Amino acid sequence: MEEQIETLRKELNQLVEETSSLYSEEVVKLSQKLDKLIYLIYLTKGAV
Repeated sequence: MEEQIETLRKELNQLVEETSSLYSEEVVKLSQKLDKLIYLIYLTKGAV
């Protein structure tokens, strides 16, 4: 799951650089997907 997060993070950073907008549909979708993965890891590993 951590690898998926890293891949999504890279994709999101590249997309933001290309579009120069944090509000494009693609950026929002990738950001939401990344948030969900991070939340799943948080739930499975427990709050620190």
